[in-house]
Formats: sequence, C-alpha cells, structure tokens
Amino acid sequence: MNAYARKDDGAARGHRLYDVVALVGAVTFFTGPVLAIISGASALTAASIGYCGIALFTGGVAARYGFAIAHHPIMQVLKNLFVSSIVTALFYAIFLLLFYL
Repeated sequence: MNAYARKDDGAARGHRLYDVVALVGAVTFFTGPVLAIISGASALTAASIGYCGIALFTGGVAARYGFAIAHHPIMQVLKNLFVSSIVTALFYAIFLLLFYL
C-alpha cells in the first residue's frame, strides 16, 4: 500500500490486479519487436503492438499508485487504462506522422 492510499481506496484493495495489468503490458510491449525479429513482421505492426503494451503498462502502474481513484479495483483499472490509452494514442499519432513522412 502506498503512503497516500486510504484503506477504502481501490489502490489499496486491487494491487495484485494492477500488477498483473502492468506485467501484461510489459510483456505485450516486448512482443512487438520479438515478433518482428522472429517472423519478419513489419515495423508498423511491431510498433503498434508495442504502443498497446505501453498503454497497458502505464494504466496498470497508474492504477497501482492511485492516479484515478475509484471505489472498485476494476473500475480503477478501467479509468486509468482510459487515460493511458488517450495519452498513448496521441504519441502513436505522432509516430504515424513521422513514419509516413
């Protein structure tokens, strides 16, 4: 439990869930480059998988440390995944602009 979490926070109750989401995000992040190396997938496919992993990892870590607080752990994960997906989508859009220029 982090120093700022109250006993009734979702951050205090669902920490295992948040850790699993972050772990799945980290594994997904590294799946993109491995897929590109092993199977010869395109760089765009590898980067797209990597950006999905970044969104999952960031959402899990943000939920773990109580960025967007909710009363239920699943709702807290969903809130934080929503925010991290929006931020990651902005960076992905910048990547696509640079990729196609």
